Amino acid sequence: MIKKLVKHFRYPLILFFLLGCSISVTAQVPELINNPQFRPDAQAAVDSIYNFNFDGADKAISQWKQKYPKYPLWTLLDGMKFWWEVLSDMEDTSHDEQFYHIMKKANYQAGKLLNDQPKNADALIIKVISNGYIARQYSNRGKWLTSLNYARKALSAYNYLKKVEPDLADLKLAEGLKLYYSAYLPEAYPVVKTVSWFLPEGDKQKGLKLLREASKQAIFARAEAKYFLGNINYNYQKNYGLAVRYFEELASQYPRNNYYARILVKSYFKQHRFGKALKFVNTTLKRWHHDHLPYEEVMQEELLTWKGQILEQRGELSGALASYKKAFSASKSLPDTKNRPFYVVSGYNAGKILYQEGKLTEAKTYLKNVSKASAESDYRDKAKQLLSENF
Repeated sequence: MIKKLVKHFRYPLILFFLLGCSISVTAQVPELINNPQFRPDAQAAVDSIYNFNFDGADKAISQWKQKYPKYPLWTLLDGMKFWWEVLSDMEDTSHDEQFYHIMKKANYQAGKLLNDQPKNADALIIKVISNGYIARQYSNRGKWLTSLNYARKALSAYNYLKKVEPDLADLKLAEGLKLYYSAYLPEAYPVVKTVSWFLPEGDKQKGLKLLREASKQAIFARAEAKYFLGNINYNYQKNYGLAVRYFEELASQYPRNNYYARILVKSYFKQHRFGKALKFVNTTLKRWHHDHLPYEEVMQEELLTWKGQILEQRGELSGALASYKKAFSASKSLPDTKNRPFYVVSGYNAGKILYQEGKLTEAKTYLKNVSKASAESDYRDKAKQLLSENF
């Protein structure tokens, strides 16, 4: 139960990692977070990172990097770029250590600055973001205690940051998440009520209000606020229509971001908005291929699996089988194939349709591959059962 509860703290943990993508200073430079000339450039850089336009991000802040070449934020921005490489394919663990290294380096550089300037807002923001990112990724890997350790470091910097910069618009993201989850967790998990004294007083509606304000007013945390509005409305408020609108806005604003595109297709599917899902899948995959955008195989394995399921539900088995086969092939080209959920789902469904069509040899090949996988135990067990009963 404790593990389950900690897992549900993943989202409030993230409140520490994107309060703002703002900037730190050296001992000789002013706080750039309070420089009105810097803010639009920082916002443009962050938007470019979210849109996988990393050259554009560098260009947006080039004059500041030339003026302050040892500024700690540049390390943090490098970590944010690398974060999207991690998040784009969570089954690939090969980038984790480099990601941790970059963010720990940013935290170290910020700490050195704080030794000289204990109230430096930029350095505090860097510590909040870097430790929050690290906490989030450790939680993604199931390393709960390590995650909580880094979350505490982020929270400590965050609490001090509130005193230093109480009017920072990006703080509304963190405050909104804290208020929402402090109210949600005791309601959803009664066992939490016995220890709810350690949680701040919660207010779901006020938390959502702050998130909406952050999504419009924040300089650096607008996209994250909008993402959490979508996530909360989808998973907890059950307001699916509103949630999808937030995901649509993200996919439209950041058209090169594969993560937002995949979330949108999934939300369309779960809402049974199959027509919109199919149209989006087809146009998006075509654009990804035409424009040579990154992570095309990741997009194919997931989006084509959703497409196959929609076509199968419609009775269009030929098109469904073709989509499943392409998704399965894309999965095989990606790291850690046997732990990839869409490898198992697409492979089982392809094998099932082939079996129904009497193509037993080909069906057996797909089903045997799936039966040896590690992900999606339900589908893996179905594959084993179909094999044992018919081959």
